[in-house]
Amino acid sequence: MKKKIIVFGGSGFLGSHVADELSSQGFNVTIFDKKNSQWIRKDQKFIKGNILDIKSLEKAIKGSSIIFNFASISDIGEALQNPTDTAKVNILALIQILKLCVKYKIKQYVHASTIYVGGEHGGFYKSSKLASESYVEEFYKIHGLKYTILRYGTLYGPRSDKNNGLHQIIKNAILKNRVEYSGNPEAARDYINVIDAAKASSKAISKVFQNKIIIISGSETKKVRDILKMISETMSFKNNIKYLKRDKTKLHTHYIRTPYTFKDPLVMKFNENFHIDIGQGLVNLIKELKTIYNKK
Repeated sequence: MKKKIIVFGGSGFLGSHVADELSSQGFNVTIFDKKNSQWIRKDQKFIKGNILDIKSLEKAIKGSSIIFNFASISDIGEALQNPTDTAKVNILALIQILKLCVKYKIKQYVHASTIYVGGEHGGFYKSSKLASESYVEEFYKIHGLKYTILRYGTLYGPRSDKNNGLHQIIKNAILKNRVEYSGNPEAARDYINVIDAAKASSKAISKVFQNKIIIISGSETKKVRDILKMISETMSFKNNIKYLKRDKTKLHTHYIRTPYTFKDPLVMKFNENFHIDIGQGLVNLIKELKTIYNKK
């Protein structure tokens, strides 16, 4: 029989791509999300529910083999404004999921985290992800629940929403006919296309990655300034880039250099030879967003 996999948060940007990748590999995939999926496949099932609802969680987890969890408050600004809700979703709901995984003898739990846990920035989002990683590790030590933690770098690509950094920049460029940016242009990011990230994520259920923390990020570091120039040139703005002054009344918790932590022997960086070129990835994203925002 095909292994049954539940993808919590499978209607979202990354979760939907991972669900598709798992389905393409022949797994029996069920998406659990509080919002309907725009990209549901015919060979996927869908459960509409809230991860804060224990009964819904239990119904979904019972009879499953593997759990992927992408359901969280992942926007740094939102987490900064709503630390209580962030703790409820990112920590308390997680604990309920882990308890049910133990109860129903789930073979492996795969948890979406972030490279922010390796740095000084990230605000309450980082705090919640640090705590969630700790709970996942303790459930393994105490209950033997096998896990893989996936720490993602800077994602971009198809199906992104307005909370995604490059989506927001390109959207504004389409509407204003110029590229604008209010952050630090010298900041460095290891951008990874969400399609590559999904392929890497699907490998998490391999035994070699069990009970380990895997960093999934781009193969080369790019400065934001260079990415903005690429967007401007691709959209034929002739390097029309405006750097806006930061609002000093708002807290800024984004990192300048991509933070990595390899001190823990369980932490490793995923390296496999598939890579969507950042230039082509931006071209595809711009094309997608033009079809959305040029209609408005």
